Amino acid sequence: MAESRDDEQLAGRLVAVALLGLVLIVPPLLAQFDRADRVFGVPLLWAYLYIVWAVVIGMVAVIGGRSR
Repeated sequence: MAESRDDEQLAGRLVAVALLGLVLIVPPLLAQFDRADRVFGVPLLWAYLYIVWAVVIGMVAVIGGRSR
């Protein structure tokens, strides 16, 4: 019974991370970063996308690492 609850919590957390990732890449928010500015020589939009991607992957790794 406790394992089922743990699986539900894990699934809920992963869904929350997926939704966060989706919200961070919706076009209205991406438009805020679509400028000619550069971060370490990389266009701002690409830097933002890579940071979002890395954060989402990191959060999934942390959640998955704590699951068992």
